[in-house]
Amino acid sequence: MPIHLGLTRVLKLLKALGNPHLTGNFKAIHVAGTNGKGSICNYLSHILTASNITNGRFTSPHLLTRSDSIQINNIPIDPKVFQTFENQVIDTDRRFSIGCTEFELLTCVAFEVFKEKRVEVAIFEVGVGGRLDATNVLQSSNLLCTGVAKIGMDHQKLLGNTLEEIATQKLGIMKQGIPCVIDGTNVPSVLELARKRASELHSKLYEALIDSQTKYRFGLYGDFKTPLHGKYQQNNLSVALRLLDIARGQGFANITKDTITKGLEETKWPGRLDEFDLRLPSGNSLPVLLDGAHNINAVTELIQYLDESYRVRHGGKYNSLIYVMAVKKDKNIKTLFKKLFKPNDKIIFTTFNENIEGMPWVRCTQPKLLKEEAAGTSNTIVLKPTLNDALDEAYNQHFKTGKDVVICGSLYLVSDVLRYHVANGGVISGYK
Repeated sequence: MPIHLGLTRVLKLLKALGNPHLTGNFKAIHVAGTNGKGSICNYLSHILTASNITNGRFTSPHLLTRSDSIQINNIPIDPKVFQTFENQVIDTDRRFSIGCTEFELLTCVAFEVFKEKRVEVAIFEVGVGGRLDATNVLQSSNLLCTGVAKIGMDHQKLLGNTLEEIATQKLGIMKQGIPCVIDGTNVPSVLELARKRASELHSKLYEALIDSQTKYRFGLYGDFKTPLHGKYQQNNLSVALRLLDIARGQGFANITKDTITKGLEETKWPGRLDEFDLRLPSGNSLPVLLDGAHNINAVTELIQYLDESYRVRHGGKYNSLIYVMAVKKDKNIKTLFKKLFKPNDKIIFTTFNENIEGMPWVRCTQPKLLKEEAAGTSNTIVLKPTLNDALDEAYNQHFKTGKDVVICGSLYLVSDVLRYHVANGGVISGYK
């Protein structure tokens, strides 16, 4: 079933399930945005866990299996437990002939799990957009606060053709009287829309920013630095810390400077500017930078990291790279390629697995089309039909030329690479 936004079906199913989104004894933090919302949720769950606050986290897409979309204290729920809840949800959907989408079903599973596990705080990442996303059934009565990450151009066919139209959809998670934190680096037009909506809803709006020394100044907490790569992570952390400030003021007093420090020390985020040694079937390892950059904002951040940090540490700012890329259909790939590639880079276009559990609408752009769109950006473009073939080529080229390997273009590709790594005996940092 394709993505079909709207709240009618999911509300019917939740009612049939006994409204776990309302009867669960938890307070929720709801996070939207184009880039960074998953990172914000990740910071929140690690710090809450370090603060001994039982929390649930619902993010998408999944990393290895669908069950890891739902975590308790940063531990994916047991697949058997997931299956039990999923079967109940699916059976109820069929019994009442509701016809929920796969994501709506998964959202309901998350609500059921969080209710059953009696989490104190439930963290929900928006799937697509905000206003009509299945997660937006949360109401003022059980919301602590809402957060909005950086907003950019993505999902135009679903959300609108202008940044302002897209922002309107994402700001739709804001609720009457509920404080909201927005990344203060958003463009002025987006911030103005947020201020207007906050005024209409009588909601306090916080615009999170960092100072020139890349430190954080929030209430009682002092200064903190992100453990994750990329300058943009500083902005994501600033949003997370302000959200935690709000939570602390609403009864969660065991969030302290010490627990924030501990939570950040334990924070990992696989597949986001993630540098590690990728395990190969031969037993050899290939050093890679793995990143889910798939839209213009994310690619811009990737480029900044490559130019200011990665290339500098690996031979110089203008050092050429080997790219392994697969891209989901319906992306503005020509613009991405023009910004990302340099003439001496070697580009290996491949595919990701389209048989994604619970996401039948996801389709991969064929490598041949990627090559056509990349014409004129690089002197060397190679097509490989499978990820295995692409990584073999990258390994051979790395040791032949000394060029470093960057894998990017899709979070679905990230998942395939991590599964490949684990299948060959590798360990994922930060994944329990």
